[in-house]
Amino acid sequence: MATFTRTQEIEHDIGESGRLTLRVTDPDVEMRAADGATARVRVTFEIRADSDAAADEIFERSRYRVNDAGGSLEVAEPEYSASSGLGALARLFGAGGRPGATVEVSAPPGCDLRYDGVSADVTASGFRGSQEYRTVSGDLVLDRAGGTLRIKGVSSDISLRADSRIDHLDVNTVSGDVSAVGPGLGQMRATTVSGDIEVEGVLDDGPQHRVETVSGDLTLGVGQDLTIEVRGLSTDVDIRLPHRTEGSRDRRRYVIGNGRPQLLFSSMSGDVEVHAPRRAPQVPEPRTPPLPPVPPLPSTSGAPDDQLSVLRALEHGEIDVDEAARRLAGGSNDA
Repeated sequence: MATFTRTQEIEHDIGESGRLTLRVTDPDVEMRAADGATARVRVTFEIRADSDAAADEIFERSRYRVNDAGGSLEVAEPEYSASSGLGALARLFGAGGRPGATVEVSAPPGCDLRYDGVSADVTASGFRGSQEYRTVSGDLVLDRAGGTLRIKGVSSDISLRADSRIDHLDVNTVSGDVSAVGPGLGQMRATTVSGDIEVEGVLDDGPQHRVETVSGDLTLGVGQDLTIEVRGLSTDVDIRLPHRTEGSRDRRRYVIGNGRPQLLFSSMSGDVEVHAPRRAPQVPEPRTPPLPPVPPLPSTSGAPDDQLSVLRALEHGEIDVDEAARRLAGGSNDA
């Protein structure tokens, strides 16, 4: 049985801010921004077959589905209907199984990009528009990123390197680690169960940034100003910058510099480390006078809950990490 190569070329004018959607399983994916208004997708198949004719037949069955209309292009792997039968598929693919594939994409940097992948590693470089990535058992690497990013991962490591400001970053993972490095973040929301989170860059004033984990640690490399509020009974905090500390054991507040950027970290057992940036390019900031002292936090004393029932409620999604930490600290069950 020999190996044959077949290529599918897809091209569509979506405009500078049109939508590109890619849905794949298994192949390695490389996406890069390119000037212009055209989105291009190239799928290269490596097919194991007995002959050219058999390879052609497998290729026709394996071609990606394309839906192009106006300023939108959607490319997805084929769906095999039940009517084709497992026996027909087995005869078609033979001992070689489904063909391997690699996917290369080029699209306008400001396009509305949507990616869904399963067991597929993906690299995306140079995109600045609205982006949404959903990946299961595949790693995600974003390079020279900007704009708005929404990322969901299951057993996926996520690496983000930005060379311009990220307007909004929303990351949700189960077990993969997250690393985000860039000059600045407009707003950040990050949630993991057991994955660790690393963030380096200057956080914007105004909106509150939030990081929530069950057991994952948080490492922050920030500028000279930050207020980080930590909610967690089993959380160790290491602040390696000059700061002042306020609050109680289960709800502590650390004020660095003028304290204007606000970050809330909630965790059952994850730890926190805050240090000066080591890799992120710095954006000059105007000097601002320090804020008045932050008011003391309210007491969280109250009748204790049964710890097991609280953890079960958290596991079943009936309460969030904040509520679980509050109850374990002795707060009331009432909302």
